[in-house]
Amino acid sequence: MTEHSSGATGLFGIRGRVAVITGGAGLLGIEHAEALAGCGADVVLCDREQGRCEARAVSLAEKHGVRALGRACDVTQPSAWAELVKDVVETLGRIDILVNNAAATNDSRSVSYGAPFVEYPLEDWDAVLGVNVTGSFLGCQAVGAHMLDRGSVSIINVASLYGVVSPHHPIYAGTGVVQPVAYSVSKAAVLGLTRYLATLWAGQGVRVNAITPGGVFRGHSEPFLSRYNALSPIGRMAEPHEMRGAVAYLASDASSYCTGHNLVVDGGWTAW
Repeated sequence: MTEHSSGATGLFGIRGRVAVITGGAGLLGIEHAEALAGCGADVVLCDREQGRCEARAVSLAEKHGVRALGRACDVTQPSAWAELVKDVVETLGRIDILVNNAAATNDSRSVSYGAPFVEYPLEDWDAVLGVNVTGSFLGCQAVGAHMLDRGSVSIINVASLYGVVSPHHPIYAGTGVVQPVAYSVSKAAVLGLTRYLATLWAGQGVRVNAITPGGVFRGHSEPFLSRYNALSPIGRMAEPHEMRGAVAYLASDASSYCTGHNLVVDGGWTAW
């Protein structure tokens, strides 16, 4: 058994490790990167918006003194994953941490993302599950194949509050914010994938866990904001930076005996 320092720096320090973060151009992608780079990891931000990832990578490198890259990746394509893994390993030497964060959400809606259930088009169902489920599946396949040769590594899948419980449908009426069936089902599937791989790979040194964020504030307006806040024990939505601690914990040796876990960061929403 490997002994680790009991101090905070030893537990959470991941200097020299390499983290790949999908959805790197989005709201939470940069927060995950800040958390890991702040603990010393080299980071690779991936997204279809490569330019934004590259700009963020420059900032991270300057701020934290780590190596940081921005790369293009369509997570729904096996070839894109194969190219990404090859590129990262050749450039940075290894991959120790994967954060499957890319998702189809209200910020990246398919054409009929918010259609009523009885009219929900198959094309939109496929589009949402393609990113949220297949994208995570392919990432675990491609990066996992590399990780299995190394051990002592961590995969973090980003799920959602609505993969654990149903959306509270009344709070969305007339707000322009929607939570369609495809989103909820896809995030529940991410949790199933997490548990499956956790038990499959536990003996090979690959830990697989999930983070379930509650609602994260991104300029929401009334009446949605008041409705959401009234149902939250803490009384507000999460700030984006409040997911950093969960990522740092699951990526580091602080969680060395933790696998198959869903770390819920929801302000108490599911505790009612």
